[in-house]
Amino acid sequence: MKKVIPIILLAFLCSCGTGAIHVAKNEAESYRTIYEDAHVQKLSKENEALLRGIYQRLSRSNINIYKEGIGITLLSDQKNEKLHYIMINIRPSEIAFNESTTTPEQRFSYVLQNSFPKYMKLIKKEDLNHDDIEGLALGVYWPVRDFSQCDTYGGFIEYIHIYFTKEDVWYMLDGKKNFVDVVQSSEVITSLNLKPAQNVRPVF
Repeated sequence: MKKVIPIILLAFLCSCGTGAIHVAKNEAESYRTIYEDAHVQKLSKENEALLRGIYQRLSRSNINIYKEGIGITLLSDQKNEKLHYIMINIRPSEIAFNESTTTPEQRFSYVLQNSFPKYMKLIKKEDLNHDDIEGLALGVYWPVRDFSQCDTYGGFIEYIHIYFTKEDVWYMLDGKKNFVDVVQSSEVITSLNLKPAQNVRPVF
């Protein structure tokens, strides 16, 4: 009996279990609906049709949405004035990294240069053409796993959030600015390798 317990434990540790599920399983799980700020709550209610349209666009493109990943997020500028951004947080199914063969810097660079330009194409100018909406907060999440144990589940999550002003989004969609220029004038926040989120200035 003493020999059986370690074998069972080893099988459990090496198994490919489902782990935590961060992707919204349905439309209801995709929206953030409760906010501490009363004005943000009001904006969310007023823009329900817009947020639903964004959800439907992502869903039609088979893009996984992070739980409560669509909504309104509140920022403060240097003058401590409140800014309201449309929030879209996604976790594309095609992005997953092997922890043993990639560095945090490589993962950051790949997602920034390949994923963000791709998913920015799903944004429409009219998404931001609303009163009290000053920009777009786009977040991309991805898993980092030990592929020798399991390439489907487990590991940990990293992410990049970029806060674009609506003018920069409009300029980029109109071809007046390229992606690099827009990123360099935006706020970029990332969490890599289980470390706390930090503000970074990407170098291309």
